[in-house]
Amino acid sequence: MSLDVAKTGVLFLVVAVLQLTLANPLQLFEGAASVVVVALVALALLRGPVLAAFAGFWAGLIIDTVTLDTLGLTSLVLVLVGYAAGWFGEVTTARRRQFPRVMIATVIATSVFVTGSILVNVMLEASVTLGPVLLRTYLPMLVLNLVLAYPVFLLARLIYPVHLRERPEAVSLA
Repeated sequence: MSLDVAKTGVLFLVVAVLQLTLANPLQLFEGAASVVVVALVALALLRGPVLAAFAGFWAGLIIDTVTLDTLGLTSLVLVLVGYAAGWFGEVTTARRRQFPRVMIATVIATSVFVTGSILVNVMLEASVTLGPVLLRTYLPMLVLNLVLAYPVFLLARLIYPVHLRERPEAVSLA
């Protein structure tokens, strides 16, 4: 587990920097792909909600520090994103086709990210108009995240190989 934590710390440092330097400037309308959310989905499906929540906190802390935003707000939202995607991964099966599972988890994670960001802005008394946010930001972000989701998941499987769990033996009471 400690090797996974170390890999995750380094990986999400790189992912947060990629988000800030490459993904944010490349926008479709006003929405940009969220590489951090897509990477959180991949990690959550492969390693579960706890490590994904840690990665979300770490990536959010880096993003808030670099952008000089209010410290901890992005971390709060990304912790929820990581945990929600990890929870989805735990309640779904991982046996055969991963593509639909990755796409559904990406839609859930992107929706949680946008909803959480809106709620944080509303709590800070910033005015948010939902129409432009949904049409100009959410929909392009969702499309771009869905395009990136499966390739990032395949890359994450190389970094976090799937361990085959041993089948539990039947317990006999005799």
